[in-house]
Amino acid sequence: MRRLVWNEMTPKDRYLVRMIRPLSFAEMGFVAQLYLPIMGVESFALYQLLAHEVQPVSGGAAENTHRSLMLITSMSLDRLLSARERLEALGLLEVRRRENAQRDYFYEYMVKPPLSPNEFFADYVLSLMLLNKIENIRYQQLRQQYADPLANQLTKEYTAVENMTKDFHEVFQSLKPSELEVEKGSEREQFLLQMESDYPAAEMKSWYEPEVQHPLSVSSLRLYLPDNADADQVLVGDSMEFLYRLCHFYQLDSWGLGQELRDWTLYKPDRSLDKEVLRKRLVQRYTDDKLYRTEPVTLPAGESFGPGKLPPAGSEAFVRACRLLSPLALLEQVVGGRVSKVFLERAETLVFTDGMQAEVVNALLLHTLASMQMELPKSYMETIRDSWKAKRIATVDEAVKQILERTEQREQAAEKEKQPKKASAPARRNNRAVLEDKLPASVEWQMAQEKQATGGKKGQSIQDFPELQEMLQSLRSKQKGE
Repeated sequence: MRRLVWNEMTPKDRYLVRMIRPLSFAEMGFVAQLYLPIMGVESFALYQLLAHEVQPVSGGAAENTHRSLMLITSMSLDRLLSARERLEALGLLEVRRRENAQRDYFYEYMVKPPLSPNEFFADYVLSLMLLNKIENIRYQQLRQQYADPLANQLTKEYTAVENMTKDFHEVFQSLKPSELEVEKGSEREQFLLQMESDYPAAEMKSWYEPEVQHPLSVSSLRLYLPDNADADQVLVGDSMEFLYRLCHFYQLDSWGLGQELRDWTLYKPDRSLDKEVLRKRLVQRYTDDKLYRTEPVTLPAGESFGPGKLPPAGSEAFVRACRLLSPLALLEQVVGGRVSKVFLERAETLVFTDGMQAEVVNALLLHTLASMQMELPKSYMETIRDSWKAKRIATVDEAVKQILERTEQREQAAEKEKQPKKASAPARRNNRAVLEDKLPASVEWQMAQEKQATGGKKGQSIQDFPELQEMLQSLRSKQKGE
Protein backbone atom coordinates (compact mmCIF):
# COMPACT_ATOMS: atom_id res chain seq x y z
CA MET A 1 0.00 0.00 0.00
CA ARG A 2 1.42 3.36 -1.06
CA ARG A 3 2.21 5.76 1.72
CA LEU A 4 0.39 9.13 1.67
CA VAL A 5 3.26 11.38 2.72
CA TRP A 6 1.33 14.61 2.26
CA ASN A 7 -0.99 13.54 5.09
CA GLU A 8 2.01 13.46 7.44
CA MET A 9 4.16 16.38 6.28
CA THR A 10 4.02 19.09 3.61
CA PRO A 11 6.80 21.15 2.00
CA LYS A 12 5.50 24.37 3.59
CA ASP A 13 5.81 22.97 7.12
CA ARG A 14 8.56 24.77 8.97
CA TYR A 15 11.21 23.14 11.09
CA LEU A 16 13.75 24.20 13.69
CA VAL A 17 17.08 22.45 14.29
CA ARG A 18 18.77 22.15 17.66
CA MET A 19 21.81 20.25 18.83
CA ILE A 20 21.91 18.37 22.10
CA ARG A 21 25.64 19.11 22.37
CA PRO A 22 28.43 20.07 19.95
CA LEU A 23 29.68 17.33 17.65
CA SER A 24 33.39 16.70 17.41
CA PHE A 25 35.33 15.99 14.23
CA ALA A 26 35.89 12.41 15.42
CA GLU A 27 32.16 11.86 15.92
CA MET A 28 31.41 12.94 12.38
CA GLY A 29 33.89 10.27 11.34
CA PHE A 30 32.02 7.69 13.40
CA VAL A 31 28.84 8.54 11.48
CA ALA A 32 30.62 8.26 8.13
CA GLN A 33 32.32 4.94 8.80
CA LEU A 34 29.90 3.10 11.08
CA TYR A 35 26.42 4.50 10.38
CA LEU A 36 26.64 5.38 6.68
CA PRO A 37 26.63 1.75 5.42
CA ILE A 38 23.47 1.06 7.44
CA MET A 39 21.37 4.20 6.82
CA GLY A 40 22.49 5.10 3.29
CA VAL A 41 23.79 8.22 1.57
CA GLU A 42 20.52 10.18 1.74
CA SER A 43 20.23 9.88 5.51
CA PHE A 44 23.92 10.69 5.91
CA ALA A 45 23.56 13.84 3.81
CA LEU A 46 20.50 14.93 5.77
CA TYR A 47 22.33 14.42 9.08
CA GLN A 48 25.29 16.48 7.88
CA LEU A 49 23.02 19.24 6.62
CA LEU A 50 20.98 19.49 9.83
CA ALA A 51 24.09 19.38 12.03
CA HIS A 52 25.74 22.24 10.11
CA GLU A 53 22.64 24.44 10.17
CA VAL A 54 23.14 24.95 13.91
CA GLN A 55 25.73 27.48 14.99
CA PRO A 56 28.59 25.35 16.37
CA VAL A 57 29.68 27.89 19.00
CA SER A 58 26.41 28.98 20.57
CA GLY A 59 24.21 26.07 19.54
CA GLY A 60 21.65 28.58 18.27
CA ALA A 61 18.62 27.16 16.51
CA ALA A 62 18.10 27.48 12.76
CA GLU A 63 14.64 27.79 11.14
CA ASN A 64 13.62 26.83 7.61
CA THR A 65 10.97 24.99 5.59
CA HIS A 66 10.96 21.43 4.29
CA ARG A 67 10.79 22.79 0.76
CA SER A 68 14.31 24.19 1.22
CA LEU A 69 15.49 20.76 2.37
CA MET A 70 14.01 19.21 -0.76
CA LEU A 71 15.82 21.74 -2.96
CA ILE A 72 19.19 21.40 -1.19
CA THR A 73 19.20 17.59 -1.10
CA SER A 74 17.43 17.06 -4.46
CA MET A 75 15.11 14.59 -2.73
CA SER A 76 11.36 14.25 -3.06
CA LEU A 77 9.23 14.59 0.04
CA ASP A 78 8.75 10.84 0.49
CA ARG A 79 12.49 10.17 0.17
CA LEU A 80 13.24 13.00 2.58
CA LEU A 81 10.81 11.55 5.13
CA SER A 82 12.30 8.05 4.77
CA ALA A 83 15.83 9.42 5.22
CA ARG A 84 14.73 11.27 8.35
CA GLU A 85 13.06 8.18 9.82
CA ARG A 86 16.25 6.14 9.39
CA LEU A 87 18.09 8.76 11.44
CA GLU A 88 15.38 8.52 14.11
CA ALA A 89 15.63 4.74 14.23
CA LEU A 90 19.41 4.85 14.72
CA GLY A 91 19.17 7.36 17.57
CA LEU A 92 20.78 10.23 15.64
CA LEU A 93 17.70 12.46 15.48
CA GLU A 94 14.77 13.20 17.77
CA VAL A 95 11.62 14.71 16.21
CA ARG A 96 8.85 16.70 17.91
CA ARG A 97 5.85 18.22 16.14
CA ARG A 98 4.09 21.31 17.47
CA GLU A 99 0.67 22.59 16.39
CA ASN A 100 -0.99 26.00 16.81
CA ALA A 101 -4.65 27.06 16.81
CA GLN A 102 -4.64 27.40 12.99
CA ARG A 103 -3.58 23.73 12.63
CA ASP A 104 -0.16 24.71 11.31
CA TYR A 105 2.70 22.30 12.09
CA PHE A 106 6.15 23.25 13.30
CA TYR A 107 8.79 20.49 13.58
CA GLU A 108 11.66 20.44 16.07
CA TYR A 109 14.70 18.40 15.06
CA MET A 110 17.18 17.58 17.85
CA VAL A 111 20.48 16.37 16.38
CA LYS A 112 22.13 13.76 18.62
CA PRO A 113 25.74 12.56 18.68
CA PRO A 114 26.55 9.02 17.54
CA LEU A 115 27.66 6.13 19.68
CA SER A 116 31.36 5.69 20.28
CA PRO A 117 32.94 2.75 18.41
CA ASN A 118 33.06 0.74 21.63
CA GLU A 119 29.34 1.30 22.26
CA PHE A 120 28.47 0.71 18.61
CA PHE A 121 30.22 -2.66 18.40
CA ALA A 122 28.76 -3.64 21.78
CA ASP A 123 25.26 -3.22 20.34
CA TYR A 124 24.40 -6.63 18.92
CA VAL A 125 21.93 -5.39 16.31
CA LEU A 126 24.02 -2.51 14.93
CA SER A 127 27.26 -4.48 14.75
CA LEU A 128 25.62 -7.32 12.81
CA MET A 129 23.83 -4.91 10.45
CA LEU A 130 27.17 -3.26 9.69
CA LEU A 131 28.85 -6.63 9.12
CA ASN A 132 26.10 -7.67 6.70
CA LYS A 133 26.58 -4.45 4.73
CA ILE A 134 30.38 -4.22 4.48
CA GLU A 135 31.35 -7.92 4.95
CA ASN A 136 34.33 -9.36 6.79
CA ILE A 137 37.40 -7.57 5.40
CA ARG A 138 36.13 -4.01 5.86
CA TYR A 139 34.60 -4.94 9.21
CA GLN A 140 37.97 -6.26 10.40
CA GLN A 141 39.68 -3.06 9.24
CA LEU A 142 37.26 -0.93 11.28
CA ARG A 143 37.73 -3.05 14.38
CA GLN A 144 41.50 -2.69 14.05
CA GLN A 145 41.21 1.06 13.45
CA TYR A 146 39.17 1.63 16.62
CA ALA A 147 41.01 -0.91 18.78
CA ASP A 148 43.22 0.18 21.68
CA PRO A 149 45.82 -2.59 22.20
CA LEU A 150 48.06 -0.51 24.50
CA ALA A 151 45.25 0.15 26.97
CA ASN A 152 44.32 -3.52 27.01
CA GLN A 153 47.94 -4.53 27.62
CA LEU A 154 48.23 -1.95 30.42
CA THR A 155 45.09 -3.29 32.10
CA LYS A 156 46.45 -6.83 32.08
CA GLU A 157 49.96 -6.00 33.34
CA TYR A 158 49.11 -3.31 35.93
CA THR A 159 46.12 -4.66 37.81
CA ALA A 160 46.30 -2.46 40.94
CA VAL A 161 44.58 0.87 40.28
CA GLU A 162 44.28 3.91 42.55
CA ASN A 163 42.25 6.99 41.67
CA MET A 164 44.46 10.04 42.37
CA THR A 165 42.04 12.69 41.05
CA LYS A 166 41.73 15.66 43.40
CA ASP A 167 38.37 17.09 44.43
CA PHE A 168 37.30 20.64 43.59
CA HIS A 169 37.65 21.89 47.16
CA GLU A 170 41.07 20.29 47.53
CA VAL A 171 42.40 22.56 44.80
CA PHE A 172 40.39 25.76 45.39
CA GLN A 173 40.84 25.97 49.15
CA SER A 174 41.04 29.79 49.16
CA LEU A 175 37.51 30.18 47.83
CA LYS A 176 35.47 32.20 50.36
CA PRO A 177 31.68 32.04 50.82
CA SER A 178 31.48 35.81 50.32
CA GLU A 179 32.75 35.40 46.76
CA LEU A 180 29.72 33.30 45.86
CA GLU A 181 27.06 35.41 47.56
CA VAL A 182 24.77 37.67 45.52
CA GLU A 183 22.63 39.99 47.64
CA LYS A 184 19.00 40.39 46.70
CA GLY A 185 18.31 43.69 44.96
CA SER A 186 21.99 44.36 44.35
CA GLU A 187 23.41 45.64 41.07
CA ARG A 188 25.06 42.28 40.42
CA GLU A 189 21.77 40.39 40.78
CA GLN A 190 20.03 42.75 38.38
CA PHE A 191 22.86 42.33 35.88
CA LEU A 192 22.67 38.52 36.06
CA LEU A 193 18.90 38.54 35.63
CA GLN A 194 19.16 40.81 32.62
CA MET A 195 21.77 38.56 30.99
CA GLU A 196 19.58 35.51 31.61
CA SER A 197 16.60 37.26 30.06
CA ASP A 198 18.32 38.87 27.06
CA TYR A 199 20.75 36.08 26.14
CA PRO A 200 19.36 32.68 27.18
CA ALA A 201 21.86 29.92 26.53
CA ALA A 202 21.14 27.18 24.02
CA GLU A 203 19.80 23.95 25.48
CA MET A 204 22.95 21.92 24.91
CA LYS A 205 24.09 19.30 27.43
CA SER A 206 27.68 18.38 28.12
CA TRP A 207 26.69 15.19 30.00
CA TYR A 208 24.53 13.62 27.31
CA GLU A 209 25.38 10.00 26.55
CA PRO A 210 24.22 8.75 23.15
CA GLU A 211 22.41 5.45 22.99
CA VAL A 212 20.27 3.41 20.66
CA GLN A 213 17.09 2.15 22.28
CA HIS A 214 14.95 -0.66 20.98
CA PRO A 215 11.81 -0.35 23.15
CA LEU A 216 8.87 -2.69 22.77
CA SER A 217 6.81 -1.23 19.95
CA VAL A 218 3.54 -2.62 18.59
CA SER A 219 4.22 -1.20 15.15
CA SER A 220 7.63 -2.92 15.11
CA LEU A 221 6.23 -6.28 16.21
CA ARG A 222 3.69 -6.25 13.37
CA LEU A 223 6.55 -6.50 10.89
CA TYR A 224 7.76 -9.80 12.40
CA LEU A 225 4.43 -11.70 12.49
CA PRO A 226 4.12 -14.53 9.94
CA ASP A 227 1.21 -14.88 7.52
CA ASN A 228 -0.73 -17.29 9.76
CA ALA A 229 -0.86 -14.75 12.62
CA ASP A 230 -3.53 -12.08 13.07
CA ALA A 231 -2.05 -8.89 14.51
CA ASP A 232 -5.46 -7.81 15.82
CA GLN A 233 -5.48 -10.89 18.07
CA VAL A 234 -1.79 -11.15 18.92
CA LEU A 235 -1.02 -7.50 19.73
CA VAL A 236 -4.06 -6.53 21.81
CA GLY A 237 -5.45 -7.00 25.33
CA ASP A 238 -4.21 -9.90 27.45
CA SER A 239 -1.90 -11.14 24.72
CA MET A 240 -0.02 -7.82 24.60
CA GLU A 241 0.22 -7.73 28.40
CA PHE A 242 1.68 -11.25 28.26
CA LEU A 243 4.31 -10.11 25.74
CA TYR A 244 5.28 -7.16 27.94
CA ARG A 245 5.78 -9.49 30.90
CA LEU A 246 7.90 -11.82 28.76
CA CYS A 247 10.09 -8.90 27.68
CA HIS A 248 10.62 -7.85 31.29
CA PHE A 249 11.34 -11.38 32.48
CA TYR A 250 13.89 -12.23 29.75
CA GLN A 251 15.13 -8.64 29.02
CA LEU A 252 13.93 -8.61 25.41
CA ASP A 253 13.39 -5.61 23.14
CA SER A 254 11.23 -5.33 20.03
CA TRP A 255 13.88 -6.86 17.82
CA GLY A 256 14.65 -9.76 20.17
CA LEU A 257 10.99 -10.63 20.74
CA GLY A 258 10.27 -10.21 17.04
CA GLN A 259 12.80 -12.90 16.17
CA GLU A 260 10.85 -15.35 18.34
CA LEU A 261 7.43 -14.33 17.00
CA ARG A 262 8.56 -15.15 13.43
CA ASP A 263 8.01 -18.86 14.09
CA TRP A 264 4.69 -19.88 12.47
CA THR A 265 4.27 -22.84 14.87
CA LEU A 266 3.47 -20.43 17.73
CA TYR A 267 -0.02 -19.67 16.43
CA LYS A 268 -3.33 -21.50 16.76
CA PRO A 269 -5.72 -22.31 13.88
CA ASP A 270 -7.72 -19.17 14.72
CA ARG A 271 -4.46 -17.17 14.10
CA SER A 272 -4.08 -16.18 17.76
CA LEU A 273 -0.90 -16.64 19.82
CA ASP A 274 -0.40 -19.89 21.73
CA LYS A 275 1.08 -18.54 24.95
CA GLU A 276 2.11 -21.90 26.40
CA VAL A 277 4.04 -22.86 23.28
CA LEU A 278 5.84 -19.49 23.32
CA ARG A 279 6.71 -19.91 26.99
CA LYS A 280 8.24 -23.34 26.40
CA ARG A 281 10.13 -22.02 23.40
CA LEU A 282 11.71 -19.16 25.37
CA VAL A 283 12.70 -21.50 28.21
CA GLN A 284 14.47 -23.76 25.72
CA ARG A 285 16.02 -20.85 23.82
CA TYR A 286 17.44 -19.46 27.07
CA THR A 287 18.77 -22.88 28.05
CA ASP A 288 20.47 -23.18 24.65
CA ASP A 289 21.83 -19.60 24.94
CA LYS A 290 20.09 -18.44 21.75
CA LEU A 291 18.00 -15.54 23.04
CA TYR A 292 18.80 -12.01 21.81
CA ARG A 293 18.66 -10.17 25.13
CA THR A 294 19.38 -6.59 26.17
CA GLU A 295 21.72 -5.55 28.94
CA PRO A 296 20.12 -6.06 32.39
CA VAL A 297 19.46 -3.18 34.77
CA THR A 298 22.46 -2.46 36.98
CA LEU A 299 22.12 -1.81 40.70
CA PRO A 300 23.80 1.17 42.40
CA ALA A 301 27.40 0.78 43.48
CA GLY A 302 27.72 -1.08 46.76
CA GLU A 303 24.38 -2.88 46.43
CA SER A 304 25.38 -5.65 44.05
CA PHE A 305 25.25 -9.19 45.33
CA GLY A 306 26.50 -12.53 44.12
CA PRO A 307 27.02 -16.17 45.02
CA GLY A 308 26.68 -16.67 48.77
CA LYS A 309 26.00 -12.99 49.41
CA LEU A 310 22.36 -11.89 49.56
CA PRO A 311 20.91 -8.58 50.77
CA PRO A 312 19.17 -8.94 54.15
CA ALA A 313 15.38 -8.91 54.05
CA GLY A 314 13.96 -5.47 54.75
CA SER A 315 17.09 -3.56 53.74
CA GLU A 316 17.06 -0.89 51.03
CA ALA A 317 19.25 -3.06 48.82
CA PHE A 318 16.74 -5.94 49.15
CA VAL A 319 13.75 -3.75 48.20
CA ARG A 320 15.58 -1.99 45.36
CA ALA A 321 16.76 -5.29 43.85
CA CYS A 322 13.21 -6.66 43.96
CA ARG A 323 11.82 -3.61 42.21
CA LEU A 324 14.48 -3.03 39.57
CA LEU A 325 15.50 -6.54 38.48
CA SER A 326 13.49 -9.15 36.68
CA PRO A 327 13.29 -12.56 38.42
CA LEU A 328 15.65 -14.06 35.85
CA ALA A 329 18.18 -11.22 36.17
CA LEU A 330 18.02 -11.54 39.95
CA LEU A 331 18.79 -15.27 39.83
CA GLU A 332 21.65 -14.63 37.39
CA GLN A 333 23.20 -12.21 39.88
CA VAL A 334 22.76 -14.71 42.69
CA VAL A 335 24.50 -17.56 40.86
CA GLY A 336 26.98 -15.32 39.04
CA GLY A 337 25.96 -16.26 35.50
CA ARG A 338 23.40 -18.24 33.57
CA VAL A 339 20.92 -20.16 35.73
CA SER A 340 19.92 -23.81 35.40
CA LYS A 341 16.71 -24.89 33.73
CA VAL A 342 15.27 -25.90 37.12
CA PHE A 343 15.81 -22.42 38.63
CA LEU A 344 14.47 -20.80 35.47
CA GLU A 345 11.28 -22.89 35.45
CA ARG A 346 10.64 -22.22 39.16
CA ALA A 347 10.79 -18.46 38.64
CA GLU A 348 8.94 -18.58 35.31
CA THR A 349 6.07 -20.58 36.83
CA LEU A 350 5.59 -18.08 39.66
CA VAL A 351 5.24 -15.23 37.16
CA PHE A 352 3.24 -16.74 34.30
CA THR A 353 1.34 -19.64 35.88
CA ASP A 354 0.68 -18.31 39.39
CA GLY A 355 0.28 -14.71 38.20
CA MET A 356 2.40 -13.16 40.95
CA GLN A 357 3.93 -9.70 40.58
CA ALA A 358 7.59 -9.69 39.55
CA GLU A 359 8.73 -7.80 42.66
CA VAL A 360 6.87 -10.25 44.92
CA VAL A 361 8.44 -13.17 43.07
CA ASN A 362 11.88 -11.63 43.65
CA ALA A 363 11.17 -11.34 47.37
CA LEU A 364 10.05 -14.98 47.47
CA LEU A 365 13.15 -16.14 45.60
CA LEU A 366 15.57 -14.23 47.84
CA HIS A 367 13.80 -15.41 51.01
CA THR A 368 13.85 -19.04 49.86
CA LEU A 369 17.52 -18.91 48.87
CA ALA A 370 18.48 -17.38 52.22
CA SER A 371 16.39 -19.88 54.22
CA MET A 372 17.21 -23.06 52.29
CA GLN A 373 20.99 -22.76 51.82
CA MET A 374 20.90 -21.28 48.30
CA GLU A 375 18.41 -23.82 46.98
CA LEU A 376 14.86 -23.49 45.64
CA PRO A 377 12.88 -26.51 46.90
CA LYS A 378 9.53 -26.70 45.16
CA SER A 379 7.41 -27.69 48.17
CA TYR A 380 8.83 -24.90 50.34
CA MET A 381 8.20 -22.26 47.67
CA GLU A 382 4.65 -23.51 47.02
CA THR A 383 3.84 -23.29 50.74
CA ILE A 384 4.94 -19.65 50.93
CA ARG A 385 3.29 -18.90 47.58
CA ASP A 386 -0.09 -20.21 48.76
CA SER A 387 0.22 -18.28 52.02
CA TRP A 388 1.05 -15.02 50.26
CA LYS A 389 -1.70 -15.45 47.67
CA ALA A 390 -4.22 -16.12 50.44
CA LYS A 391 -3.10 -12.90 52.16
CA ARG A 392 -3.17 -11.04 48.81
CA ILE A 393 0.46 -9.95 48.94
CA ALA A 394 0.92 -7.68 45.90
CA THR A 395 3.95 -5.49 46.70
CA VAL A 396 7.49 -6.08 47.89
CA ASP A 397 6.78 -4.04 51.04
CA GLU A 398 3.97 -6.42 52.03
CA ALA A 399 6.18 -9.40 51.24
CA VAL A 400 9.01 -8.04 53.40
CA LYS A 401 6.57 -7.56 56.28
CA GLN A 402 5.52 -11.22 56.04
CA ILE A 403 9.15 -12.37 55.90
CA LEU A 404 10.11 -10.37 58.98
CA GLU A 405 7.08 -11.60 60.95
CA ARG A 406 7.84 -15.21 60.00
CA THR A 407 11.48 -14.79 61.02
CA GLU A 408 10.48 -13.32 64.39
CA GLN A 409 8.12 -16.21 65.09
CA ARG A 410 10.80 -18.76 64.31
CA GLU A 411 13.27 -17.00 66.58
CA GLN A 412 10.75 -16.96 69.45
CA ALA A 413 10.05 -20.67 68.98
CA ALA A 414 13.78 -21.41 69.01
CA GLU A 415 14.20 -19.45 72.24
CA LYS A 416 11.45 -21.46 73.92
CA GLU A 417 13.10 -24.73 72.93
CA LYS A 418 16.39 -23.59 74.47
CA GLN A 419 14.78 -22.91 77.88
CA PRO A 420 15.28 -25.86 80.35
CA LYS A 421 12.15 -27.78 81.29
CA LYS A 422 11.37 -28.37 85.01
CA ALA A 423 10.83 -32.09 85.60
CA SER A 424 10.55 -34.10 88.83
CA ALA A 425 13.25 -36.66 89.48
CA PRO A 426 12.05 -40.21 88.78
CA ALA A 427 11.78 -42.74 91.63
CA ARG A 428 14.80 -44.99 91.95
CA ARG A 429 15.21 -48.53 93.28
CA ASN A 430 18.58 -50.22 93.64
CA ASN A 431 20.16 -47.17 91.98
CA ARG A 432 17.91 -47.63 88.94
CA ALA A 433 15.16 -45.36 87.74
CA VAL A 434 11.72 -46.90 88.16
CA LEU A 435 9.41 -46.23 85.25
CA GLU A 436 5.98 -45.17 86.44
CA ASP A 437 2.86 -44.91 84.37
CA LYS A 438 1.45 -41.42 84.34
CA LEU A 439 -2.23 -41.25 85.21
CA PRO A 440 -4.58 -39.41 82.86
CA ALA A 441 -5.29 -35.80 83.73
CA SER A 442 -8.95 -36.52 84.43
CA VAL A 443 -8.05 -39.24 86.94
CA GLU A 444 -5.54 -36.97 88.67
CA TRP A 445 -8.17 -34.25 88.93
CA GLN A 446 -10.70 -36.66 90.44
CA MET A 447 -8.20 -37.86 93.02
CA ALA A 448 -7.39 -34.28 93.94
CA GLN A 449 -11.07 -33.51 94.43
CA GLU A 450 -11.54 -36.53 96.68
CA LYS A 451 -8.47 -35.59 98.68
CA GLN A 452 -9.77 -32.08 99.15
CA ALA A 453 -13.25 -33.31 100.19
CA THR A 454 -11.78 -35.53 102.92
CA GLY A 455 -9.53 -32.80 104.20
CA GLY A 456 -6.42 -34.64 103.18
CA LYS A 457 -6.96 -37.43 105.72
CA LYS A 458 -5.90 -40.91 104.80
CA GLY A 459 -7.43 -44.31 105.79
CA GLN A 460 -11.10 -43.13 105.95
CA SER A 461 -13.94 -45.12 104.40
CA ILE A 462 -17.73 -45.35 104.51
CA GLN A 463 -17.44 -47.44 107.69
CA ASP A 464 -16.38 -44.26 109.43
CA PHE A 465 -19.80 -42.65 108.73
CA PRO A 466 -22.75 -44.73 110.24
CA GLU A 467 -25.47 -42.58 108.67
CA LEU A 468 -24.10 -43.09 105.17
CA GLN A 469 -23.66 -46.82 105.84
CA GLU A 470 -27.34 -47.12 106.88
CA MET A 471 -28.53 -45.29 103.74
CA LEU A 472 -26.37 -47.55 101.55
CA GLN A 473 -27.80 -50.68 103.20
CA SER A 474 -31.37 -49.43 102.60
CA LEU A 475 -30.71 -48.88 98.89
CA ARG A 476 -29.23 -52.36 98.45
CA SER A 477 -32.33 -53.93 100.15
CA LYS A 478 -34.67 -52.17 97.76
CA GLN A 479 -32.67 -53.38 94.75
CA LYS A 480 -32.96 -57.01 96.00
CA GLY A 481 -36.73 -56.64 96.47
CA GLU A 482 -36.67 -57.17 100.13
